[in-house]
Amino acid sequence: MSPLHLHIGAAHTSLAPAHPAPQPSSMPVGWQSALAATPQRLPSAAALELAIMQVEDAISASWPQRLTLDAVSSSDPAICQMAALCGLPPQPGSRLQRHSVESLFSRLANAVEGGSAAGVPDNAEFIGSLLILRELLHHLDIAAITLADPAS
Repeated sequence: MSPLHLHIGAAHTSLAPAHPAPQPSSMPVGWQSALAATPQRLPSAAALELAIMQVEDAISASWPQRLTLDAVSSSDPAICQMAALCGLPPQPGSRLQRHSVESLFSRLANAVEGGSAAGVPDNAEFIGSLLILRELLHHLDIAAITLADPAS
């Protein structure tokens, strides 16, 4: 399978071949539609749990089979920010591993439950993108996301 490029938009998420091709594969959920959170505010625990279920349902409907993808890249600013928060240089070629995303999501879940936010941004784009990325990595069996040059 050719390398795929991940883009998490406000209203949809797509996995498309890294180089122009006929049709990307996408789901009708993006960072803004995934979570009914206002900007600059953490969601409630119930809202986060509901968003997880909705994203899981959208992934299952859009990609009914596990893809086991080895080559997925992204140039989304929120994913680059996640890499930096995980201690990676936010530059092309850095690989954001599934376990690092899980750790970052655990920090978010802790903050949602009233614990320390530990540097986790509280804006809707970051939170929604983190939620979607976590679920994609798990449900589509993606081991890591390689950061790409925004111009590619």
